[in-house]
Amino acid sequence: MGCKVKKAKDGAHLALQLFWNRIRSWETTRLEDTPENREFLQAKAVIISREMRKGTFDYVAHFPSGNRAHLFGAAPRIRAADLNTVRKYFAEWIKRRVHQVRPQQVRCDKSYFTRHILPAVINGQEFGDFYLASLTVHHLQQLQEFFKSERIDGQPYKAASVNKFIRALRAMLKDARRTGAMAINIFDRDLFSPLPETDSQSEIDPYLPEERERIFNGFLQHRRHYHAFVFHQFWTGCRPSEACALRRRDCDLNYGWERIDKSRVSGSQDGTKTGPSNRQIKLHDNLVPVLQEHARFILDPDAYLFTTTEGAPIDESNFYKREWLPMLRKLKIRPRPFYNTRHSYASFMISIGSPMGFISAQTGDKEATLRKHYAKYIEELDPNRKWVEDQIRKSEKSARKSEKSPSRNASTKPAKMKNPLVSQGVKSGAGEEGRTPDLMLGKHTL
Repeated sequence: MGCKVKKAKDGAHLALQLFWNRIRSWETTRLEDTPENREFLQAKAVIISREMRKGTFDYVAHFPSGNRAHLFGAAPRIRAADLNTVRKYFAEWIKRRVHQVRPQQVRCDKSYFTRHILPAVINGQEFGDFYLASLTVHHLQQLQEFFKSERIDGQPYKAASVNKFIRALRAMLKDARRTGAMAINIFDRDLFSPLPETDSQSEIDPYLPEERERIFNGFLQHRRHYHAFVFHQFWTGCRPSEACALRRRDCDLNYGWERIDKSRVSGSQDGTKTGPSNRQIKLHDNLVPVLQEHARFILDPDAYLFTTTEGAPIDESNFYKREWLPMLRKLKIRPRPFYNTRHSYASFMISIGSPMGFISAQTGDKEATLRKHYAKYIEELDPNRKWVEDQIRKSEKSARKSEKSPSRNASTKPAKMKNPLVSQGVKSGAGEEGRTPDLMLGKHTL
């Protein structure tokens, strides 16, 4: 319990760090980090610490617009400049969002807000019509409850979906605090928590080897143009966005290597998802001849390796809707995302005992990530499972036998006592009873 002077996160100003009644708070000031300002704030920190010990500390009196003011009933004051509704601020924010994140994320955020967040009804009013400055933690809780009770296509929203909506809102409100449109952080972790995702299914749902082969044959017979693309995805573990961005020069079919250093999403080319995703992968022997046949007429090194039938770069979303789903329905295979070809590769390689380092280099995922998501496919986690199961079955059989015939194994007679050893005619001595004459003779003659 107490108050300390600290350097603010921006490195240029000073802040006060408070801890009392199990509440932590970080109050940034506008004072620059100078010896004079430090001395001034240190005096204030001593006063606050003394009030905390005496039990007279009044947070709102010291910090009327502080980060924790909402915990003590201090309602934010709405000024004329604060009359920004959620809907109005979203229209400005989504334009800036284009320069901050990937196009795919912008499209998701736009969908979350326009289809779910803005039209959500809270206390008879659409959430998009609330003023930013008037939002409280209670509004977030009500928004959660609305999504939990709302149904889409006859089914309630999954907790994972609700949390995605809330995270999008959090990103926007963080920007609002940055621009000064909001003064407080209503995502207080002491008061608000995301929903537990116990009702959500795992996204790791790979295609079985039998399904994989049927898909290969289906594309080979009916949509031959895309056979190499699908074959490549099942045997490299690339993300679809990475494969869509591949150029002919990125693929060395003489030595069997491929370079991954970019991705293509919604017609926009960018870098890969993470730093480790920039990698050089080894092409398996079964994949090389397929790619050689596919790329024999691609002479321009800057040409895309995989294209549509019209020669345009493949768009992952369009391919999924126009090619992938129709093929799965035709083959009567349970539909799963095209992205799951990546899961199919990783799970198969792990199940056959490939080294984790090799799989990590191929997929661009860390070994810890692979172990977390694909643990059930790792044989080495339970190498003695067969032996353990055999011992369990043997134990059960043995227990059943002893239940059926207890009289054979258990005797009610007391154990027969052995007769004491008889002296062999040698004079008794300490510890010499029962010894043979030869031994005794040897003992005395040595």
